[in-house]
Amino acid sequence: MGISGPAGRLAWPCALIVSAIFLTSLHLALTWPWYLATPTRLINFEAVEPFQHRLLVPIIAAGVQALVPLGEELLFAFVEVLAWMALVMVAYRALSVFGIGGSALSRRVLAFTIVMPMALHLIMPDLILTPLFNLDGGVLELGTWRAQRLFHYPYDLPAAVFTLVLVLLMVQLVRTHDLRWLALYLGLFAVATVNRETTLFLIPAFIAVFYRTLDRKVLAIALVLQVAAFVAIQGTLQWTFAGNVNPNASVSGTHYEHHLLRNLIPFANPLYLLTYLMQFSAGLYLPALLLRQHLDPVLGRTLLWFGIPFFASAFLFGRIQEHRVVIELIPLLWLGGVQALAAWNASRAQPTAAVSP
Repeated sequence: MGISGPAGRLAWPCALIVSAIFLTSLHLALTWPWYLATPTRLINFEAVEPFQHRLLVPIIAAGVQALVPLGEELLFAFVEVLAWMALVMVAYRALSVFGIGGSALSRRVLAFTIVMPMALHLIMPDLILTPLFNLDGGVLELGTWRAQRLFHYPYDLPAAVFTLVLVLLMVQLVRTHDLRWLALYLGLFAVATVNRETTLFLIPAFIAVFYRTLDRKVLAIALVLQVAAFVAIQGTLQWTFAGNVNPNASVSGTHYEHHLLRNLIPFANPLYLLTYLMQFSAGLYLPALLLRQHLDPVLGRTLLWFGIPFFASAFLFGRIQEHRVVIELIPLLWLGGVQALAAWNASRAQPTAAVSP
């Protein structure tokens, strides 16, 4: 039986608001902005590329600031509070879509678990464990172990929310074949592309999910619209801010940085590799991997065709020690892990139920 009465109805929104404020406070206190992409630079459209053309949150904040005298950091903090709330609400919807949790109350409690892997990637500092040990006067001691604060950017959390919603829309389209879900998907895809260019990696996943389930003509039109929207939006944004030169850019002809070798070096440290694997999505990739036969087909194909190219791109062009660079993947691993565990548990319970009187 769920919680009833006015207090019960208020508990859910109060929990959303309090937890969102708490997580935003932690995020802003324990991380810092990169000096070439500070909130002030972003809202004044002066940050370097490719950070500036991730425009959705800065342009919303700039619009609000034009009407109300609020500081940049406060505006971005308010947007993040809304994003944390949206993340948990979308997680609750995802649990409902997959029938996970026996009641609305249990789903609401379970939905909050999504913040743990997200916080590990957005808030928890990176662990620097070099060297592992020191030999001091013939005595073996621990090396220089310290925590290094991450950078924060206002588009990270919204990008993760958009990705999770887009995948849920794909699930609904597969189940219903109602093209209204497709129209909603295409509209949200365009908005998410203004926020961050990582929507590009959803296109292969879209093909993998729908190549057998959608009419070929509809699939072709949907793909053309996605590619056209991506090229038009990203082409316009990158052209607009082409003068915001990134002094650290190292990929020829772009404002992106190449980090492959720098990313490989830390993983040569076995303890760093172990801590990274433990921190990565709070280990929820393990049930998704080990119980993959119980994984929903849409989630399985999305994790394969979105997750692997996306992670490879982050490894090439992002600093992998900044755990936030893979943030779009984390809600999908959370959902995949929870869904696979629920399906596995249900499959084990079925034989018992069959022999019960």
